[in-house]
Amino acid sequence: MNEDNQSDDSSSIDRMQQRLYSRNARHTRSHRRRRFRDRADTDVKKGWGDMPSRDISDTLEHKMSPFFSKMLIGSIVFFVFALIISAFIFIGGGKDVSPRNVEIVIQGPSTVEGGEDTTLQIAITNKNTVPILLADLIMEFPDGTRTSSDIGEELSRLTESIGTIPAGEQVQKTVKAVFFGTENESKNITVTVEYRIEGSNAIFFNDHLYEFTLGSTPLTVTISSLDEVISGQDVSLTAKIISNSSSVIKDVLLVAEYPFGFEFTSAKPEPSFTQNVWELGDLEPEGERIITIKGTILGEDGDERVIRFSGGIQSPNDEKEFATTFMTTLQSVVIKKPFISVALALSGDTSPNFVAGSGQKVRADITWFNNLPVQVTDATLEVSLRGEALNKNSVSVERGFYRSVDNTIIWSKETDPNFTSIAPGESGRVSFSFAPFGVSSGVQVTNPEINLVVDILGKRISARNVPEEIRSSITRTVKVASDLLFTTRAVHFTGPFNNSGPMPPQAEKETTYTIIWTVTNSTNAVSDVRVDATLPSYVRWMNVVDPTDGKVTYNPIGGKVLWDIGDLPAGGTTGSPQREVAFQVALLPSLSHVRTDPVVINKQTVGGYDQFTERTITGTKSALTTRLSTDPGFRTGMDEVTP
Repeated sequence: MNEDNQSDDSSSIDRMQQRLYSRNARHTRSHRRRRFRDRADTDVKKGWGDMPSRDISDTLEHKMSPFFSKMLIGSIVFFVFALIISAFIFIGGGKDVSPRNVEIVIQGPSTVEGGEDTTLQIAITNKNTVPILLADLIMEFPDGTRTSSDIGEELSRLTESIGTIPAGEQVQKTVKAVFFGTENESKNITVTVEYRIEGSNAIFFNDHLYEFTLGSTPLTVTISSLDEVISGQDVSLTAKIISNSSSVIKDVLLVAEYPFGFEFTSAKPEPSFTQNVWELGDLEPEGERIITIKGTILGEDGDERVIRFSGGIQSPNDEKEFATTFMTTLQSVVIKKPFISVALALSGDTSPNFVAGSGQKVRADITWFNNLPVQVTDATLEVSLRGEALNKNSVSVERGFYRSVDNTIIWSKETDPNFTSIAPGESGRVSFSFAPFGVSSGVQVTNPEINLVVDILGKRISARNVPEEIRSSITRTVKVASDLLFTTRAVHFTGPFNNSGPMPPQAEKETTYTIIWTVTNSTNAVSDVRVDATLPSYVRWMNVVDPTDGKVTYNPIGGKVLWDIGDLPAGGTTGSPQREVAFQVALLPSLSHVRTDPVVINKQTVGGYDQFTERTITGTKSALTTRLSTDPGFRTGMDEVTP
């Protein structure tokens, strides 16, 4: 660089410093702009122009030294070698230690019989080049698995220590278990081997899944019932539970699930819980239990009802639930419209259970309707009356015949020509009456009831032009309520207390009387028995009570006397338990009572809850006056008040 160029550069720097630090910055900038525009010889190219070509390889070779070239080549070779080794270890599993080299083989049946001992052979082979240490065999079993030694003990997980397995060696284990479940149910067992290796604290494992199918169940439940029923008709189902197991099945439980419209009536044996759970206890091999269930099914024509039965082992935590369910059986019942509809009304009541009073006359009306598109011929209507409470002498029949030898009422074409032929859509009605025994009859029956079974039979011509017998039935129950025999009397000359005062009573002078209440029960146990009455305003409570039975209380507000008897067992008319109480009251008549026999105690009421009919029964007695008809010392004229 020559001196002129250096001088120009220096001048340029000086000028820049002058512009940066000069106080007259505006003048400097203005001068600069004028100098820039004044330089007309400035030659600025408007394009890239031709660039000289250069070989990139030459440039690389020029810039890269031999040392760096060798390092790059070495790195590439090392990376390729590491990649090959990693792939070999990953794909081939190596020859040292790998969970894949711990082989688990399970030998057992593909189909297992439920409730039977099942043996599984487990082989564990160490294919590693080093031994595996502290190995454990872990087996996880499905729900419903039981130990072979005790079928009542649940088996969900089994852990067994194996120890050391040398390289290339094999260990075999035998495991027994009993499996339960539903038929053809798929189950699986998970077998895991956990281990360690020398020089490492890590835990390695390998697992294997063993799958099988239950071929049969340890319990079989068969249901016997009608495939088709009429709505409202009594239905009987018989469930037979049979053990298919070779060992005793403990704590067997049966649960029935009733469909909508099913009304439980009874079962034999009775359910252990509610109306659908039975504890069957221990069931020996090939042992069986039989349960009969009775009820009614309501529904429309063509409706299908399904009853579900499940059997299994009872849960230790909930006695009404399963710990393991062995099987489930379904029973389907189709509801059909009755060929001939039959309805029975008792004193106008069509409810399933009717309650009649002791000795009460009951009127029965039977109506029928032919639902078939063809006529029914030779129809017969029969009513069977059953029960010790029936008074045979009370039966009265309209246009029918009462066969007293077996308590059956019969209507047929011999007694009523309407039964000769019943056209499609035709209906009819017959009536009869009956009554249970009353208390005064002397017949003693505990929990008395009368059952009525109504059957209508006839013949129709089938689609094959063949006479076919048809039948429809209904049943009703009449429960007879207990009769609380309530007697009440007022005395002055007799009784447990000494009474005082003028006899006949005198106005404005006090005379005392004794009231005696006696209650006797007849046929059914009655609870919460009470007797109550009120005293007139001119009668005073003396607070003198002979509390032989129950508790007597008096409320001065309203003058109410209450005798709380409590429970009263059934007794009948002779030798029956009775309750009796006596209390004293004082009559203070006024002048308005002169020449009258005033009331000493108002109307008296007895009531209680009949535990057999599940109804409240009541009775009343009229008010007692000074006319002491039950007192042997009473004489005519002693009842009227004197001035």
